[in-house]
Amino acid sequence: MSDSIRQIRLRRRAASSIGRLTKTMQVVSTARFKSLYRQWLGDADYNDALAQAGYLLVSSQQPLAHPLLQENDSGKTAVLVIGSKAGLCGGYNNQVWHMLRQHLDIAERQNRHLEIYAPASRLVYFLRSRGVEINKVYEDLQELPSTAQIEMIADEFVDRYMEGKLDSFSVIYMRFHSPGSQQAQTMTIMPLTELIDHLVTTAKVIWPFERDFEDFEMSPSPEGIVESLARMIMHSTIRACFLDAVLSENVARMVAMRSASKNADTMIQDLTQQYNRARQTQITGELLDIIGGMGALG
Repeated sequence: MSDSIRQIRLRRRAASSIGRLTKTMQVVSTARFKSLYRQWLGDADYNDALAQAGYLLVSSQQPLAHPLLQENDSGKTAVLVIGSKAGLCGGYNNQVWHMLRQHLDIAERQNRHLEIYAPASRLVYFLRSRGVEINKVYEDLQELPSTAQIEMIADEFVDRYMEGKLDSFSVIYMRFHSPGSQQAQTMTIMPLTELIDHLVTTAKVIWPFERDFEDFEMSPSPEGIVESLARMIMHSTIRACFLDAVLSENVARMVAMRSASKNADTMIQDLTQQYNRARQTQITGELLDIIGGMGALG
């Protein structure tokens, strides 16, 4: 067998191995996506209920005096950047990076100090390779952090904001709108009024705007529950950001692996045709040699 035929066979075998791998990864990502998507659908009502409760706090006739409902002027801003835990998910991290770069540009123009925090992920290496300083990397976070882990992350920023040492805290992540639509965006967690405004605007249930809305009474008083309710809202929102991010990551990997599998199948088909042509050429040459030899003997 000639070297060219042997090389074609080796390339076809390698393409076949890659195709099996990408198809397996596509199946795994699809299964993972379906499980997370059920959680995403199940959380919608709970998040809407918190948005409605938060609206009660910020829309009361007598404004509430609480540090979480006030604006600060310390000159410091913090962002939590959520990237992909693994690779092979297309331009996922690149989109998150473009969103972060806008924050870096704005902070530089306004002479503000931007603190960057991130869970351990591929994005951390991506940012460091571009010279971006990361204040803290959360090394032991799960793919979808537990309640205790979410509280550990959020409460640090809440305490700093209440002390007036932080002006805002946001999460940069890949927003999951639907299986066919994901987009990098920034979710403002503090000031709390901005977060509640966003949650109420995007909530599926719109009863806060009905005429009899002002008939509600809260027990204990809004002043007594504002901090605990605010922390619940922020914890829930940060968890939703992580859930959106991991959902979007699995969708991106499904799409990337589907495309890779299709390319592998196309390559195998092309290599098979090349192999058949090369093999046929070799057989034809051998037959001509035999015929030529028989003619010389005859």
